[in-house]
Amino acid sequence: MIRSVLAYVVLGVVGLVVALVGATAYRSIPPFGVALCIVLMLSATVFARAWKDWSGIGVFAGVWAVATYVLSMEGPGGSLLIATDSLGYAWLIGGTTAVIVVCLIPRHVLFGRVDVATA
Repeated sequence: MIRSVLAYVVLGVVGLVVALVGATAYRSIPPFGVALCIVLMLSATVFARAWKDWSGIGVFAGVWAVATYVLSMEGPGGSLLIATDSLGYAWLIGGTTAVIVVCLIPRHVLFGRVDVATA
């Protein structure tokens, strides 16, 4: 029980870290920064699905989406972390697409085939 709760907490923290790293690093070395951030998003989403399947993706992507939404809002001084330009949209759309792509990967690719005779 406690291990399962801890696993979801870890996936939430990973979602938050990916959102923070992506929001601050996507503008570095254009366009390679946004590409590397999307690769980070892909690998973290695969990790979440491989560890806790659909519920893991739900926790990870939910925390990522909320954190990314908060980071895309204007700060008190009018500053933005995720700007409304081509790189900002590439990060938002690319991160969302990464989650969708991982959801479309067949289960046996991540988990392997289970032989009914030995299971």
